[in-house]
Amino acid sequence: MEQKMKLARLLILAAAGLACASSPARAAEFPSRTVEIVPAGNPGGGLDLVARALERALREEKLFPEKFVINNMGGAGGNLAKNYIHQKKGNPNFLYIESNRIYTNRIVGTTPLTYTDVTPIARLITEYLVWAVLSDSPYKSAKDILAKVKADPGSVTFGVGTVPSNDQMNILRAAMAQAIDPKQVKIVSFKAGGDLMIQLLGGHVPVISTGLSEAMEQARAGKVRLIAISAPEPLSGDFANVPTWRSMGIDLAILHWRGLFAPPGIPAEAVKYWDQTLPKLVKSDSWKKILAKYQWFDAYAPSAEFRKALAEENKAYEQILTQLGMAKGVKK
Repeated sequence: MEQKMKLARLLILAAAGLACASSPARAAEFPSRTVEIVPAGNPGGGLDLVARALERALREEKLFPEKFVINNMGGAGGNLAKNYIHQKKGNPNFLYIESNRIYTNRIVGTTPLTYTDVTPIARLITEYLVWAVLSDSPYKSAKDILAKVKADPGSVTFGVGTVPSNDQMNILRAAMAQAIDPKQVKIVSFKAGGDLMIQLLGGHVPVISTGLSEAMEQARAGKVRLIAISAPEPLSGDFANVPTWRSMGIDLAILHWRGLFAPPGIPAEAVKYWDQTLPKLVKSDSWKKILAKYQWFDAYAPSAEFRKALAEENKAYEQILTQLGMAKGVKK
């Protein structure tokens, strides 16, 4: 009888242990192993730099107890990395660094996946976009250019790196705010930011929209003037005098952000972990030094705020790209 009771107790304990091991609470424990960070770009690119900066700062500040490995996955305009992360459903041990391609790629029809098919964790940093003209340009302000475009839409050619892009939206959204038909705005795209600046310096285009980091060297050298910046507030330092759209009476701000995502369906405890950890990171000395080194700006937004911003951006871009006939991925 005693042996039977011991056996029964052992069976109960074993069953309890099995239940605990398989329970959601146990399964959701995080962090408990190495985490793979997947930048949706090649080594040395902007997304890769953010991934490595995140890993370094978390390590230096001792905010993450486990190790990271970085697995660069460039190609297909970011879709390769997105597909990879989407296939890791429910696994919090994978992170993914991406830009607004997270939703624009679906809009233009290169993938069926969008920001709702992964888990937004946080917006981390941003760059800002500028309009640049030659130092001796007859255009004194962005409002001068917009007035000319409104009177004669084909009279000004804008240069950008690629389309669709935030460079492009920094032109079109400003034009639309002045009741200019975006389909009438003349935009020419070039290979990348460096090529774009060459086109401006060579006099091939009169105005370009590009990242501040791509234009600051020539601006400091006095070769170009920056006549608008997409920041919500004026910057400090060397570029404090560059007018924001809002300072010109145009209610527009565009963040050229980099964000952190995870696979779909990860445990709520993992999202909560990052919502509690990343605010400490962005206030740290390690992170502030990284921002200064790369001329990035703090744009931290936790998961809920980031999801809301993504929905708003997606709606705005979907409307504009539909007007331009570029929204091939949007169901009619």
